[in-house]
Amino acid sequence: MKKIFVVIIAVVALGLLTPNESMAQSTTGSMTFTVKTITNNTGYSPKHVLAIWIKDSQGNFVVSCKVMANTRKKHLVKWKSSSSENTTNAITGATLSTHQTHTITWDGKDYSGNLMADGVYQVWVEYTSQNSASGQPAGPYMSLEFNKTTASEHLAPASLNYFSNIVLDWVPDGVGIEEAASLNSRVSVYPNPFSENVKLTFDIDKQSQLQSYVVDQAGKMVAVLANEVVSAGGYELTWDGKNDQNRRLQPGIYFIILKVNGVSTSHKVLMMR
Repeated sequence: MKKIFVVIIAVVALGLLTPNESMAQSTTGSMTFTVKTITNNTGYSPKHVLAIWIKDSQGNFVVSCKVMANTRKKHLVKWKSSSSENTTNAITGATLSTHQTHTITWDGKDYSGNLMADGVYQVWVEYTSQNSASGQPAGPYMSLEFNKTTASEHLAPASLNYFSNIVLDWVPDGVGIEEAASLNSRVSVYPNPFSENVKLTFDIDKQSQLQSYVVDQAGKMVAVLANEVVSAGGYELTWDGKNDQNRRLQPGIYFIILKVNGVSTSHKVLMMR
């Protein structure tokens, strides 16, 4: 026992492992989080800036997932305090003109690309329509805890005053492979290539949480097609080639992600002029 103990200490001392890394398990997988923001009718509403980020159970910043505030980041006071305005690997953009649904994914890594140890993590959301860093009140915020483990987790908490349609799924790699293959066999995508719109038809065999969104080749989410609880039956989703701001996107390759109770399939489509 003494020899084993000495070996572990030596490896840590050499910098090859930290004390936590020598014991902790780090499962690869993906967390998907969806939320719709609701205006609080203050300041410049409905215009607002927004941030979604991940913290660990001790409150340490892990990574920013989405920051829509090119020139007004400082007014996201909780996010700024946590992240020091770190936007590495985040989806970024300008101030939002309307409230909308946001869907982000997290690959279980910090902003430096290091895979995080399994454990409890928190996804945080904050928005503000005021100059919150200049004496005006901070904007609404929320957080949701989830477990990054070898088991999948599905959360759909009740809506809050300024946040609704909240859904979170953690799916470890390798979980749901058979279910995904079964779902994929029931999905039809047409026409593909398309110019005006593309349709996904599929069937669901029991009441389920249905999510669907479109990502570009860089993995950036550009449109949300569905986020709701549905009963068993046949369904059809249509994408018209526009983003969530109703702007037509450039022709090219996109991926329509379909999730049923956390089981995900990806469908490649080509949009023509």
